[in-house]
Amino acid sequence: MTPSRKILLMMSGSIACAKATTLISTWRKAGHAVRVACTPSVRSFVGSATLEGLSGEPVFDDTFTSGRIMDHVELARWADMVVVCPATSNLLNKLAAGIADEAVSTLWQAAWGRGLPMFIVPAMNTRMWNYPATREAVRRLGEWGAHVLPVGAGALACGEQGEGRMLEPERVIDTIESLLSQDAPGNGCRVLVTAGGTRELIDAVRHIGNGSSGRTAAVLTDRLVELGCEVTWLGAADAVRPSTPCRQETFVTFSDLDTALGRLLGEQGHDGVVHLAAVSDFHVAGIDGHAPGGAKLGSNGDLVLRLAPNPKLLNGLKARSLNDDIKVIGFKLTVGAGPDAVADAVARQFGRGGVDAIVHNDLETIGVDHHPMRLHESGGDSRDIDGPRALAEVLVSRLGRAPGYDPSGDSQRHEGVASDDSMS
Repeated sequence: MTPSRKILLMMSGSIACAKATTLISTWRKAGHAVRVACTPSVRSFVGSATLEGLSGEPVFDDTFTSGRIMDHVELARWADMVVVCPATSNLLNKLAAGIADEAVSTLWQAAWGRGLPMFIVPAMNTRMWNYPATREAVRRLGEWGAHVLPVGAGALACGEQGEGRMLEPERVIDTIESLLSQDAPGNGCRVLVTAGGTRELIDAVRHIGNGSSGRTAAVLTDRLVELGCEVTWLGAADAVRPSTPCRQETFVTFSDLDTALGRLLGEQGHDGVVHLAAVSDFHVAGIDGHAPGGAKLGSNGDLVLRLAPNPKLLNGLKARSLNDDIKVIGFKLTVGAGPDAVADAVARQFGRGGVDAIVHNDLETIGVDHHPMRLHESGGDSRDIDGPRALAEVLVSRLGRAPGYDPSGDSQRHEGVASDDSMS
């Protein structure tokens, strides 16, 4: 982070307020000036005296205090960076709706449009995080130029497990530093990420498909955005979505995904293609004489499905890209496979052509907090990767743009990641 920044920290009432105070101490130790603004409910979690002691400045928590009526404008003029942390569901929705009814929401609007980098660090229950209005607020604020950081996953204050917890303070600071840096390794890189599993329709309500939550792709996408990449997320309708703002499109069937890939690769000069979607090997070609995907079939008696193979998407990505020199990295998922079986699976992937490297992962080694991978390159080199965030960092290091880069697609260097028939 640039030395001697003037950081305006806006806090809303959450159990995560205690963690947010660590930001004040860390920033001040690094030589930055910090001013704090609070919603009224913050007092239920941390006192104004504590915040004033940590920041060394009076706390702005009331727009109508005598002698401080214009503080919201003066603080907005003073700051060169705004951080909202923690940001509750209530505050996110107010900011997106244009409501300014207390110190923080009023100050946010007064700071808007001044060219300040503005960061939002959410903290809430999983269901509140996934509430449609909250997701729309995140999307809208991102479109307006705010950086909405991802949420963490794990044990929540309410005792439940899931997404929504505030990122740890050190990660908040690291993410902000990456986004602020003009020399961020992924600055300006365009990356296309696919996620989740395809479904092949049997009738109007039944389907077969590949199981995939899309969580790996969501984590990878979040880290790519944190590193400064411009990401398009193309995911299954029921896949876990990225927390950070990015362009998002969805698919259901293999045909949907195939069409969307062709369109997106053909309309933009992506620097990377991260194809993590779990693609169905087969589609339903016939059902006892019925056309697949039609009216709901009866449940009395046997049904015989005729399956036909789908083409491999991975191996055709080079030909579909605007870039002539695209590098494609595929994923291979195994289940309890030994070293020889893994080597054979990787070799088969390389043997189909169109792949420069393959990331292998095994279902039995994937846990909630641990996802080991191994990157295999066509030249024979390989290395262990400690999860999707680390993988994103490796990929970004390879996504440099060549001199004379033309975003229209001419004379581009296009590197990427792709996956076929893998679980994310």
